[in-house]
Amino acid sequence: MDENAKSKNYGRFMMIIKKIVGIVGILTILLELSTHMGHAAASKDPFIHRGTVSKQVTVIAIPGLSFLELQPNQLAELPHVKMLTESAAVGAMNIRTTKRSMQDVYLTLSAGAPAVGNSSVQAFGASENWHDAPVSAIVRRYHGEGFHADRVEPNAIFVPQIEMLKKINAEPSNGAGVGSLGEVLKEHHVNRIVLGNSDLGKGAAEEEKRLRRSAALMLIDGEGYVDQGALGDEVLIPSVDRPYGVMTNYAQLLQLWEKIQISSQITSFGESPVTDGDISRSEPSSLTLIELGDLYRLYKDRQHYSKERYQQLKKQVLREMDSWIGQLAASMSGNQSLWMFSPEVSSTAANKKAYLSPILHYTTNGREGMLFSESTRRLGVITAQDFTSTLLHEFNIPVPPRLVGIPIASQDKEHAFASLLQDQTSMQAIYRIRPRLLYSFVTFEMMVLLGSLFFVVWMRRGEAVDRYLEMRPPLFFAWGRSIRILLLSLLAAPSTMLVMGGWVLPLTTSVGIEAAIGLLCAIFVVLTFLLAIVLDKWCLSKAMMWLGCGTAWMIALDGSTGAHMMKYSVLGYDPMIGARFYGIGNEYMGVLIGALVLGVTAALQRRHGEWQPAMSGGLEDASPRGSLAEMEMAAAIAPAARASRTAALVTCAAFLLVTACLAAPSLGANAGGALSAAVAFGVAGVRCFAGGRWRELRLSRGIALLAALLALGLGALWLLNSADSPAAAARESHVGRAFHALREGQFDQIGQMIERKLRMNVHLIRASAWSKVLLTSLFVMAVLVLRPRGRLRLWQHKYPYWMYGFSANMIGAIAALLLNDSGIVAAATMIIFVAVPMLLLRLQELET
Repeated sequence: MDENAKSKNYGRFMMIIKKIVGIVGILTILLELSTHMGHAAASKDPFIHRGTVSKQVTVIAIPGLSFLELQPNQLAELPHVKMLTESAAVGAMNIRTTKRSMQDVYLTLSAGAPAVGNSSVQAFGASENWHDAPVSAIVRRYHGEGFHADRVEPNAIFVPQIEMLKKINAEPSNGAGVGSLGEVLKEHHVNRIVLGNSDLGKGAAEEEKRLRRSAALMLIDGEGYVDQGALGDEVLIPSVDRPYGVMTNYAQLLQLWEKIQISSQITSFGESPVTDGDISRSEPSSLTLIELGDLYRLYKDRQHYSKERYQQLKKQVLREMDSWIGQLAASMSGNQSLWMFSPEVSSTAANKKAYLSPILHYTTNGREGMLFSESTRRLGVITAQDFTSTLLHEFNIPVPPRLVGIPIASQDKEHAFASLLQDQTSMQAIYRIRPRLLYSFVTFEMMVLLGSLFFVVWMRRGEAVDRYLEMRPPLFFAWGRSIRILLLSLLAAPSTMLVMGGWVLPLTTSVGIEAAIGLLCAIFVVLTFLLAIVLDKWCLSKAMMWLGCGTAWMIALDGSTGAHMMKYSVLGYDPMIGARFYGIGNEYMGVLIGALVLGVTAALQRRHGEWQPAMSGGLEDASPRGSLAEMEMAAAIAPAARASRTAALVTCAAFLLVTACLAAPSLGANAGGALSAAVAFGVAGVRCFAGGRWRELRLSRGIALLAALLALGLGALWLLNSADSPAAAARESHVGRAFHALREGQFDQIGQMIERKLRMNVHLIRASAWSKVLLTSLFVMAVLVLRPRGRLRLWQHKYPYWMYGFSANMIGAIAALLLNDSGIVAAATMIIFVAVPMLLLRLQELET
């Protein structure tokens, strides 16, 4: 190529780059404006929590309580709890921890971040004995001379083994500061009280295995200390007809609670007001945590009861709780706030996959509604970390940066609890159907890939296949069509799973969970294969064009309008797992990028490359016959395909829109996805439209291109996620909070986040079934391009745009693997849009 041609190509490439940069700028401005407008509108919404000062806050914890105990037929027998569900803000809280134990949940609430406990660590009253010694003496043993027993109130609570908990949670990637909530409350002079326990019998301190006093862990400070409390035998009553021979002393708990409320309302004249900014407190505030352990004890002792006796006791326990909660609610005044939640669902609920904990917030002047958090952006679903920040917000205490939760809001809604129950039923159905459908699909995916590879390798052109075709041509084409339909079903499955998400709620509401699971499985199989059969009627490039672009359009549209289908999709994210609650998840991020690149390059091949025969017939002379060398020579001397400027602009606009959608905090909110898209789309755009000089990427040029694409992706993420306004900061995504931490120099948090994501990725690579899909796809691709030798070079000449798309998706899959905490999932779903089309191309060559 002469210098003039090179200069012309370079000038054309620079012109395209300038247009791309211009479009990026326009899209960034529009998305930024839309994001800020959304933030501004949200700040005016009446349901956003305003942090009304609550001088006395009561939190009731009921271990063992789940949504199974709050179904309409059971609520009919619990009038006071039913009244609360009809006049309070209700929600479902994700309490997933490593061991799914209530001790971990209490510690997580204490730390404001995921934390891990130890069953041997318990809380004791200051006047109790432990290991035949006063608790105060044991605390002095562990803490040394710095502990002064004479300064401790006689009704204080201690966790003597606090240092053990700190060491367990000392990993930098954990980020959990045990006692963070208690420390902040203590600094702002909020009295902390813990009442009640879940001990398995009286005198449990003499037998440590029966101690269940984890509630105090939620309110301890950094020294393992709580201001006041009663969690020994004084809050239990001997009762031989109850589990473990004890029951909660409800009269004593109510009396202690009323005494605390009265003492908190009396202003101490000798105490000067405490000032926090412009907020003054001239009267003491208190946070009281009350644990009701009867339901927990019943579930623990369930195996000893007959079914009838167990149901009888359960009704009795729930009625007693209901009566006591009604008395407490009736005694509340206007400046008091009540929260009720479960730190651990029962084994029955866990078996039915009802893992989310019911939570409600009641005030005497409150209204029926649903809880809402910007951490989840899902009405009715919050996280445990949000609850920690909300308890501080109740007292108008600023949330420290180390606490990642966002204060909870409440939105007025009629029949809120009924809607929440329906939503929980749908979440249960998806959680239960996911392993049986998704794991079966992954196995089916690997079997189809390997079976198709065996067929194309065995049936490659030669004397054996020629003899077979002469003897049994109908059988050969029947097998070929069956394999094509199976391969096409792999590409059609993600869009079918997405559409199914829109049917989950109506089906579970109308026919129940069990029937809905069966119907959804049947719908998935039927729709997927119907779509595959329709696609098989078209030529390959047309089928890939419509399938790829259509799938990408559906995902982008759903992700840009609230991800309503993705939230209930088997391939989407799950609030019970809690890895992601909004935006576009990594599974569909991989599908979105892979499908769009495939669809666009298939369209370019169809428009500017050579004509493709129909997969179910076509013309006999559509592909040249002869040896591989002859076909390679014929392809090499053919004129190079060249896309038009209009096609380049339309393609780049589509790529930019999808990248912006992934990067925008109010839309896809997927930082790793945005960077992966920038890499995959950038490579595809350069190879398709930048001229021959850039199509053959050498190592140095390729590294420079990838660095430039990553820089552009990071720049877009920074612009879209680094909002400065208070309203925007309140509603920013997890990506935006990471950028804020980076800008404020909180490099330790960034390092912890990166380490946590790397550990997650390594874990998924070892344990996830998607890693097997990725390896299977890579094996299939390697065999296809290496056998016979020269096949890759032939396809590069014969199907240039196909190969540009394949290479772009390959590089994008590598980027997704490295840039995401669950990158193996994104890489596996993306690489399918390379392996399957390659198999279909090879099948087409064998049949023509």
